[in-house]
Amino acid sequence: MPVTLTVLGCAGSSYDAELKHPCSSYLLETPGAAVLLDCGFGSFASYLKSARTTRFDAIFISHAHRDHSFDLQAFMTFPAAWRDRPRVLASRATMGALQFDIELTDTDVIIVDEGSEVDSELFRVECSATTHQMATLAAHVSLGGSRVVYSSDTGPGWSPPPAFHRPDVALLECTLESRDASSSPFHLDAQEAAILAQSLDARTTLITHVPPREDGQVRLEIAKRAAPEREFLLAATGQRLLVESSHDSDGYK
Repeated sequence: MPVTLTVLGCAGSSYDAELKHPCSSYLLETPGAAVLLDCGFGSFASYLKSARTTRFDAIFISHAHRDHSFDLQAFMTFPAAWRDRPRVLASRATMGALQFDIELTDTDVIIVDEGSEVDSELFRVECSATTHQMATLAAHVSLGGSRVVYSSDTGPGWSPPPAFHRPDVALLECTLESRDASSSPFHLDAQEAAILAQSLDARTTLITHVPPREDGQVRLEIAKRAAPEREFLLAATGQRLLVESSHDSDGYK
């Protein structure tokens, strides 16, 4: 069963109060299941605009930076967003750093960490710790017979585990256009994102997490030149992508 990927937000590193571009948030859904990957600034408003009829089964929070987690409270306290009841997947460090007391809400909290696997009747999420300045988890999501890898934030030192290889879609951060001596070691540039896409053997790669007021198109062209045999797309808020599996179905709805 094909999966629909909807980009609710893809701006990275900060929220620009003038541009108001929603930050990292990616919805994976089939008619029977839905998982949200992160919910940064502006993602709840984007959900209300682009996917209001979707009912979530879980939200995965990669880390506590606000461009990935700021709108969690809005989702947790909006009953119409949930098929059953709120469910959050996050590390203990992330839960401890969030800006509100999630225990005050009627929420199932599933603690995940390096190597964790959450296997439900509807989806599977596998986790891998990345190289970022705070505890951060990448995710490999199996849903509807398709497989999606989400790098969240990472430096070039992250080595995805074998289970992450050969996804149908890879959502890869590309905070930097090109690296120089002053660049953060905790993010990827366009060439490094292309190398990661090759390492993963991703069928399609979305370049994402571009800071506001910077040119994602330049990053896209750099990645295409670095790995011309790969398919690269530039993420955009409101974008919808049909994720068709190139693998045998895993039985997830």
